[in-house]
Amino acid sequence: MTSHSVPAPAVRGRIGTVGAGAVTNISAGGWRYIFWMQAAFHGTTALGLFCFYWPPPPKKNARRPRMSLRECVWACDPVGSFLFVGSATLMLLALDWAGGTYAWADPRVAVPLALGLGLLILFALYEWKGRRDGLVAHVFFRRNANFAYAVLAFAVEGWIFYSAVNAVVPQIVLHLGFEPDDAWRISVRQLSYQLLVLSASVPVTWYATRYKDLQSPLLVTFTVFLVVSICYANIRPSWDAAQIGLNVLAGIGQSGPLTLLVACAQFTAPHAYLSTATGLAFSARAVGGAFGSAVLNAIVAGRLGRGYADAVGAAAVGAGLPEAGVPLLLEALGSGGHGGGGGGGDGGGDVPGLTPAAWEAALAASRSEYARAYRLAWASVVPFVVLAIVAVALLKGVKDLMTEKVEATVEHVAGESEAAKT
Repeated sequence: MTSHSVPAPAVRGRIGTVGAGAVTNISAGGWRYIFWMQAAFHGTTALGLFCFYWPPPPKKNARRPRMSLRECVWACDPVGSFLFVGSATLMLLALDWAGGTYAWADPRVAVPLALGLGLLILFALYEWKGRRDGLVAHVFFRRNANFAYAVLAFAVEGWIFYSAVNAVVPQIVLHLGFEPDDAWRISVRQLSYQLLVLSASVPVTWYATRYKDLQSPLLVTFTVFLVVSICYANIRPSWDAAQIGLNVLAGIGQSGPLTLLVACAQFTAPHAYLSTATGLAFSARAVGGAFGSAVLNAIVAGRLGRGYADAVGAAAVGAGLPEAGVPLLLEALGSGGHGGGGGGGDGGGDVPGLTPAAWEAALAASRSEYARAYRLAWASVVPFVVLAIVAVALLKGVKDLMTEKVEATVEHVAGESEAAKT
């Protein structure tokens, strides 16, 4: 179970990341090719399923009786799904708008956020008191609290990966001047993280399988990522080489959670609920990632909105730029087309009165302001990593479940129905 958690998706992720960097670097609109490629892949997958996936019809004496359309819809927990999807949509919309479009006190932010939190509370109450076999089936908690701890840790991992690692780190590389304004070079630099995730998952999987211990490697890898988070919370524009080392440590730190947390959730579920447990775990990761991205974007945008323009303008004017040229300078830095985003170079050639000294002063101030914003964003990640470590530390051992026994075989085995019932 654990051996399949990372390698195939990791390989696809590495290819996708480098490919995305390559097509983005073609032109200003090169990012559109990413979505055309996604459409082609998804379309090919759907066509393949329609053409080649023809499971045999269920037999009349099958152990699970045929269900009516109404029963199928009810089995999907429509009430819980509506409450959960509505809650997540409203809260994500509010957090996205709070990332710079509107102020936190604006009704466009406050109202969706309050409604989303209300629906989330209703969802929790409904899954607790209204239905035992819904999205959050009560059977997951019958043995112990491992499912809750594993899903919580997986949600935190999604928060960390999709926001801090996948979104903020490439921005750090760009805006702090570690690489020029070149998507291809940034994506290649990120291989120092991605290849470590792939390679470190092998010894993690071997140890967990050999010693039937999921907790220890999770504690070690999450602790490594805690160190990474603390280091990023102190990032400086001078940390060019050090940031590659942080990428390596981050890859090691995420190899454990990506490999083992799904298995932790799956071990808590009876085989009849295995797909539900897996889907809920990955949903928690995706929702955690979505919320993390929204929150960190809001933190970065808020910090830059408060001081970026004033700091950069003051630095450039102090180095000889006429005040009338500040708006054009900020526009040049924001476009990234003149090396302002992170590459250096002469830059700002279209700004009247801009001397090389003023450009360098503005560029240094820009990088310093971005570093402050990213430090604040990463500082907000640290408590979540600690929360994940606590959740993993509370996990109970699953050694007794890591056996050669197959609970639900593909072939019908005599006596299996009776065993499944017990």
